[in-house]
Amino acid sequence: MISSKIIYNNEQDKFFKDVLLNKFADAMKENFVISFGRNPGEPEYNSWRDAGEKIKNLIELGDLKNIHVAFEYQIPYTQKRVDCLLFGKNKLEKGIIVHIELKQWQKVEALDCEGNFVETYTGGGLRKVVHPSQQVKGYHDYIKGFVEVLEEDKLDLIGCSYCPNYRKKEGEGLFNYNYKEILEKFPLYTNEDISELANRLK
Repeated sequence: MISSKIIYNNEQDKFFKDVLLNKFADAMKENFVISFGRNPGEPEYNSWRDAGEKIKNLIELGDLKNIHVAFEYQIPYTQKRVDCLLFGKNKLEKGIIVHIELKQWQKVEALDCEGNFVETYTGGGLRKVVHPSQQVKGYHDYIKGFVEVLEEDKLDLIGCSYCPNYRKKEGEGLFNYNYKEILEKFPLYTNEDISELANRLK
């Protein structure tokens, strides 16, 4: 298991029960206060509630078993937090970690500048932010650099982003051709891609 500050950390069955009983976001909030000494904002609390339901749906759709679920993993020596981590085994019984960046975005404008940036409404305003796939790449590199078993190839690590409220338009927004290279390395899944993402997790 990755050792660092994790806001939520449970086996699949307990995670499912927390979501079904509407306790997941409250558990996140309680652990967040313990870890950071402050209350999360309402938008963050609401995003956790939505994220729990979306990840539970993915696990069920993919018919995944014996999964360990973690949310808000803080990468060592940084303030960066990975939205979701799934721990399990692949078909060859090799350990695997999947890290998923979740975005609630609906509308995104592509930007023609270095660094794979986009413009979207987030944090209460229209902002220039990094493309989700570029963000996943950064997290991916950080995790590989800090987890010894990954460097020794004892575990597989997969990273992707999931934007369940976003509808794909080829060549536009998040799928502008400016982002072709980063999307090939770290795929982004949208509203209509839920079955594809569930199958990738198997």
